[in-house]
Amino acid sequence: MKSAKSILDHLYHQPTHSKLVALQCFDKIKKALPLHIQKGIAFIYRKDRTLFFVLSHPGLKMELDYKHNLIKSLLTKIKEFDENCSDIEIDTIKSFVTNKAPESPPPPKPRYRYKERSQGNFQIATQNPKLKALFEAIKSEIENAPKPT
Repeated sequence: MKSAKSILDHLYHQPTHSKLVALQCFDKIKKALPLHIQKGIAFIYRKDRTLFFVLSHPGLKMELDYKHNLIKSLLTKIKEFDENCSDIEIDTIKSFVTNKAPESPPPPKPRYRYKERSQGNFQIATQNPKLKALFEAIKSEIENAPKPT
């Protein structure tokens, strides 16, 4: 019986999943770059024999343009150390800035807390039993709330 690791390894090395192998190699290249550049890379993809870096800031594009030789040397080194990356052939490297702003999480909604200033001594002047029960619940909440000091 085959182990789960051998089954996954077999599926991973299928020709249909070659893009996954390439993406893993590109991720290794990304991790070899300086941290501030890593954070600025939105994603990496390959088209024909060109490797594209999609960046989030124009300043990073200028800096990455100076590091094309470093990336090419990383590509040759990774082929020596990782047999999965030996099939990747890249001739040119291009980088560009994405036109979409990075999505930031919405700010947390503030929770307002206040001390109840009402004493809960009001008359309920409705004949509707549903509304009367609702007002009674509100009145009991007010009476049980901590009083301001």
